[in-house]
Amino acid sequence: MTSSRDLHGPAQVRALRDLLQTLFVAELLSPSPRLWLTFAWISDVELLDNSARRFAAIEPDWPSAPIRLSRVLDALLARGSHVRLIIREHAHNDYFIARLQSLKAHCGDQIDWRVGKDFHAKGLLGEDFFLSGSMNLTRSGISVNGEHLTLRTDPAAIAEQAEQLELQWSELLS
Repeated sequence: MTSSRDLHGPAQVRALRDLLQTLFVAELLSPSPRLWLTFAWISDVELLDNSARRFAAIEPDWPSAPIRLSRVLDALLARGSHVRLIIREHAHNDYFIARLQSLKAHCGDQIDWRVGKDFHAKGLLGEDFFLSGSMNLTRSGISVNGEHLTLRTDPAAIAEQAEQLELQWSELLS
């Protein structure tokens, strides 16, 4: 089994959407103790296609509709995951930060984020995977722009990235 996979958008937009849906469903089924989202630009994007209620066993109260990132994060927090976000300081991100503030109001320290003036990295890190590349977590990043992503499942690469994020950001997020 390969420990990495490369994806390119928009040519592989369906694969990118499927990968994001798969990663977040896997997180809902077996949450990482700490989930990192590091995106310069982030939106409350549609992540899961629940139009046929295929995720009713995971979240019975979800509607027959696309499920957005904020609802997925809320479900992860309810399952005990700690979510950490690093986001660029930009007006585009203000709406999503407001969504994070409402999650923090009822989840407390389980969710935290920092906004960096010059932050530009992009990635999603769970206990079993690291997705990184040029894609922002926005509609254009997922569906329109020419992006390159690499999914890594090698435990050493995941541990190295987790250590780097902890060293760089954990004191600021405590």
